[in-house]
Amino acid sequence: MIKAIPTNLITGFLGSGKTTAILHLLANKPENETWGVLVNEFGEIGIDGAMMAGKGAVVREVPGGCMCCVAGLPMQIGLNMLIARSKPDRILIEPTGLGHPEQILKTLTGEYYDEVLDLRASVCLIDPRQLSDSRYTENDNFRDQVQLSDVLVANKTDQCNDKHRQLFEDYCRQSEGQKTTGWVQQGELNLQWLSFPRYKRQANNKTAHSHYRSMPETAPLILPEDKTYVRRENKGQGYFSCGWLFDEKTVFSFDRLFQLFNGIPADRLKAVVRTDQGLKGFNAQNSVVSVIELDQLDDSRIEIIDKEPPPWDELETLLLSAIV
Repeated sequence: MIKAIPTNLITGFLGSGKTTAILHLLANKPENETWGVLVNEFGEIGIDGAMMAGKGAVVREVPGGCMCCVAGLPMQIGLNMLIARSKPDRILIEPTGLGHPEQILKTLTGEYYDEVLDLRASVCLIDPRQLSDSRYTENDNFRDQVQLSDVLVANKTDQCNDKHRQLFEDYCRQSEGQKTTGWVQQGELNLQWLSFPRYKRQANNKTAHSHYRSMPETAPLILPEDKTYVRRENKGQGYFSCGWLFDEKTVFSFDRLFQLFNGIPADRLKAVVRTDQGLKGFNAQNSVVSVIELDQLDDSRIEIIDKEPPPWDELETLLLSAIV
């Protein structure tokens, strides 16, 4: 008899720290277990999968939009391949921060996966500082990420003060349904939260999520043989993204990239790059940049997401000037 695979949804809006939290969970998982991660990004250039490579999990990406679109078909393809190839002991699913979890939960609890997956607690991360910003609190997707969660976690609390803690506690009291709450920093989720049960909840804004186009094919982006890099753009949900994929021979100046990323006031910036100081992962929000060491990397990838489309051509010129 095949045992259903324990599965958790890890949600949270842009910049809440989902990837860092998953990396923490992978670092603390039982050594004898194989975990699978299905990660979805708004941009066309997959970044999170490369950040998780070599971190103790089999990773499958669904880039270029939201896995909840097109009746969940791109998600199902990615999930089926993940299960078939790695036979994981647990699955973590990270949707894009701009995604609505309603359709994802319906797909995971539908007849097809009923005996395959054991869907447990959905964990939602929040940066408490965002609770004073109406761009987040009035966003339907943000609100339903919270509404449909079983564990609501305040993250990045090392950057918060007493006012932010009070905002989070007040927000939790206003939230509907039974929830476990946490106050953590650096994505240090409690491993036990993953075993908590999932409760059936109703979204407040089921029709909030719509896109200007359908999901792309699930095939990975391949760099043409005659090019050293390609650029891809995406838009939807009031946001714009632009990403660059560079070949494995391209090496960047770490100092120039760090200076450049510090000067880009975008809502979200992620990068996994080969630099003259080794393999690096960059994570930036509103010009605050953090850096992690990477264990392995094939090509270099950079993705920027913002409410307004920055001057992509100018940024590309600056990126090219940072190549060693």
